[in-house]
Amino acid sequence: MNVLILCGLVAAAGGPLQTTAKPVPVRVVAENGRFQLQRGGKPYVVKGAGGDGSLALLAKMGGNSMRTWGADRLGEILDEAARNGLTVTAGIWLGHERHGFRYDDPAQVARQKENVRQVVEKYRGHPALLIWALGNEMEGDGSKEIIWRAVNDLAVMVKQLDPNHPTMTVIAEVGGDKVKNLHRFCPAVDIVGINSYAGASSVARRYVAAGGTKPFILTEFGPPGTWEVPKTPWGAPIEPTSTE
Repeated sequence: MNVLILCGLVAAAGGPLQTTAKPVPVRVVAENGRFQLQRGGKPYVVKGAGGDGSLALLAKMGGNSMRTWGADRLGEILDEAARNGLTVTAGIWLGHERHGFRYDDPAQVARQKENVRQVVEKYRGHPALLIWALGNEMEGDGSKEIIWRAVNDLAVMVKQLDPNHPTMTVIAEVGGDKVKNLHRFCPAVDIVGINSYAGASSVARRYVAAGGTKPFILTEFGPPGTWEVPKTPWGAPIEPTSTE
């Protein structure tokens, strides 16, 4: 099972739940300078994973939630999660400039927005849905205002289509001006997802130091990445041992 740290409801097995059940409202509540995620009016602490492993095993291990990166199998995943008493942070993939997507191309941006609209309209009523995650590491170095404004435009739309679930966007670590620009240009994003591996233990401190004031979720975590470990003289990364 490939597990990445992320971040209930029990339903009978059967047909697509999104057509027969009602959404469970999820809110981010600010109290005394702290944030709390509430689901169905009750505090909800995410204990989750991401990947293609067994959701039954995740539930057996004490998990309560999982995350996707895209929406290709979202209906199937939401139904399976519900049957196992889990919730889902539903990722909707956004284009990366390094993959050829152009945020200065109105046609591409419009097609992407329409895709997001269709996904939200289709699954917004599912009882296992927890959070909408718009994109994963599409920010690049975080310096381009046009990318952040496109993300915020999507978040505005999602909140209009579905007031029952918060919006999130996921960034790779907190370096450069990512945190500052996300806060400046994305007021409609409720939660910041942060992917951090070797730096996970210090991510809260570093996020606040970078100007972070929105609540955040650790959306990816695992052993130090190949980019974070020493290398051999011939350039091969040295993996930590299982004990380490």
